[in-house]
Amino acid sequence: MHDGIVRTLTDVRHVLKLRKNLISLAALDSNSCSYRATGGVIRTMKGALVVMKGLKQNSLYLLQGSTVTGATTIASSSDIDSDTTKLCHMCLGHMSERGMDVLSKQGLLGSKNTRKRDFCEHCVFEKQWRVKFSRVVHTTKGTVDYIHSDL
Repeated sequence: MHDGIVRTLTDVRHVLKLRKNLISLAALDSNSCSYRATGGVIRTMKGALVVMKGLKQNSLYLLQGSTVTGATTIASSSDIDSDTTKLCHMCLGHMSERGMDVLSKQGLLGSKNTRKRDFCEHCVFEKQWRVKFSRVVHTTKGTVDYIHSDL
């Protein structure tokens, strides 16, 4: 990092072929870190200790220091295919299972076979349609008719 000490981030996804990997502030927040950005410099702190620093370039904060990739350990879950299916599902804009099966049969998802995925909150809550109510022609003549019809 900026002070020469090697720091380890946990519970992150690291893609080896990407030149730059993004660090989410929400992930740092879940590790009880706080951050402050002033004057084009962002400081990530854990308690009183400054853990990371970054300089602002083109609306992104670039980490001061370098990332060590040779000494990384890769943790994996017991169900790799399920994680791959979920990752492909999210990267393809929350595609349906049928669409994922079609892409898998065409060989566009690589050698990975898709499985039935778990519950996805985004697919249920974010893809809802709002229904418009049709216009109503009122046939009542006076206010008393409205009051009587509500009873």
